[in-house]
Amino acid sequence: MKYGDDSSILIIDDDTSVLETTAVLLREHGYSVIACENAKDAIVKLRENKVDVVLTDIRMPEASGIELLEEVRGINMDIPVILMTAYAELDIAISAMGKGAFDFIVKPYKSELLIHSVEMAVKHKKLIK
Repeated sequence: MKYGDDSSILIIDDDTSVLETTAVLLREHGYSVIACENAKDAIVKLRENKVDVVLTDIRMPEASGIELLEEVRGINMDIPVILMTAYAELDIAISAMGKGAFDFIVKPYKSELLIHSVEMAVKHKKLIK
């Protein structure tokens, strides 16, 4: 099912293989994808483009996904942010959800779970427009 025909997803991950694989997966499901390798570039892209959902890694060198979440909240409170990490630490997940994350996904992720989370975030965004 292609749900994302008019939805734009901003993906941020410093692991280029994960970034590319995730971008291909989302494009296959009809989403428009903007891919960035760091939070600094992501903020620039977020300010320049219409973005429906942000999908970001938590652990990155320059700025964490949690810091990026806070930046996104400052730019537009209505953009759902999904956090991904290879480290399934409960305290990070709780902190992220408390700061307004839409969802938390553990890598390596199952494709269907990632797509489901993105679909739910897009539906949520459309409801609050």
